[in-house]
Amino acid sequence: MILMYHKVHPDSPTKWWVDVNNFYRQMVEIKHKKIVYLDDYDPSDPNHVVITFDGVYNNVLMFAAPILNKFKYPFELFVTSNYIGLNNNFDKGELLADFAGIDDLKKLIKLGGRLQWHTKSHLNLKDINDENIIKNELEIPLEIKEIDKNGFKWFAYPYGEFNTNVVNEVKKQFKGGLSCSQGNDSDVYILNRVTCTNETSFKKATIACIIASYNYGRFIIEAIESVLRQTILPDEILISDDCSTDDTRDIALDYKRRYPKLIKYNRNEQNLGVVKHFNKAINLTSSDYIFFLGADNRILSNYIEECKMILDSSEKIAIAYTDFALFGDRAKLVYEKFNNLYQNGVKENFYIIKFPEFNAKKLELENYIHGSSMYKRNIFDLIGGYLDSEDTAEDYNLFLRMIKSGYIAKKSSNTLLEYRQHSRDQINEKLSSYSKQLYYKRRIQELENIIKQSQATYLYKFIVIYIKVKDIIKYKGFWGLIKTIIKKLLYIKLNK
Repeated sequence: MILMYHKVHPDSPTKWWVDVNNFYRQMVEIKHKKIVYLDDYDPSDPNHVVITFDGVYNNVLMFAAPILNKFKYPFELFVTSNYIGLNNNFDKGELLADFAGIDDLKKLIKLGGRLQWHTKSHLNLKDINDENIIKNELEIPLEIKEIDKNGFKWFAYPYGEFNTNVVNEVKKQFKGGLSCSQGNDSDVYILNRVTCTNETSFKKATIACIIASYNYGRFIIEAIESVLRQTILPDEILISDDCSTDDTRDIALDYKRRYPKLIKYNRNEQNLGVVKHFNKAINLTSSDYIFFLGADNRILSNYIEECKMILDSSEKIAIAYTDFALFGDRAKLVYEKFNNLYQNGVKENFYIIKFPEFNAKKLELENYIHGSSMYKRNIFDLIGGYLDSEDTAEDYNLFLRMIKSGYIAKKSSNTLLEYRQHSRDQINEKLSSYSKQLYYKRRIQELENIIKQSQATYLYKFIVIYIKVKDIIKYKGFWGLIKTIIKKLLYIKLNK
């Protein structure tokens, strides 16, 4: 698979502009693939992916390259020499954008890019049969070629179109050629590419986050917001309420109203307890990967991204787990009860617990996989879900059965769960109270805006006048109404 991008930018005015968030998501979604240069690309290998950019636009350096560098992805840059350092004012209907200059191209090469050829003037060669014109467009100026001595072995047809004469000339000068739709997926001289837009997805699996709550209304805002701040959002968030008597319901319904396509709410009419509640909640979701988040806890912003990449990487991996950071009044006390080997220091009142890498025998002796670990639904279903057990906690019991079924777990050391230790501690309460203050402040502002908008409508004005007229007739009678109107009119006239 060969991907084709033009522009990457925070804004997306047309289909040729992929916004930064979607570009980042797409790069995460191909993490389980092997990203290669064109020189190493095997069209018959479904695991191979090449990332290409046509132009090349300056915003590729500004917004795409740092993301590509983070993932250590190689990429190809198809340049049109006549426009280097200029802009695309020739491209009618497209927002003006600057092309990369020579120095920009050199920076892109240092970040893993490789320059390739896209003609001198971006002339559509499909209807060109003049050999001299074709050769001139395919000729790479020496000063351009010297920028990247490892590049310029591949050609991209302008607009993805070509004819037999053009292809034959490309064969004389290049290792291969890329199209968009006119070519195919096997001939190295007319390889098709996937035109990437904001809607393009390479997702291997969908993800559900279940926020389980029982009277954790004072904390749940922090939990929900930590999920909404993820670098990769889940496909569904289910707030599952096990018959709380606090304001969990009101807060959950408000978030559902604000994010109707993302957030769902379930309320159990009676308290089911952990096992029945969790199994019910999972049945209310449909995603391939699942993780629970206690409504009193939080996750770092890359939690879903890191856990997802682990599960994507192998069919044998059933569980992605992480370290966690204890916080709250009882954090120090709980921290000191952990094995010294797991204690990893204190940072800004967070007590870090660093768990070992996966070992099946060690897991049988002690649990080091916390309950907010992400796991695969098909394996969950295979072993019968959560079960009541007198000997082990419901999550530990679940994970043990997954491992005994022939699967493995893997730890991500790049993220963690923030695991609250319950207390009425002042600092702890201040954090949750502050989140609630922000939440209710936003709600009040929303209501004020609704009132202001309604006050501007004719219906609102009619209702106000009707109520006033009704009150005057009630207390002063019909003639009292007439006198009031006359007084108002005289007042207006005198004050003009």
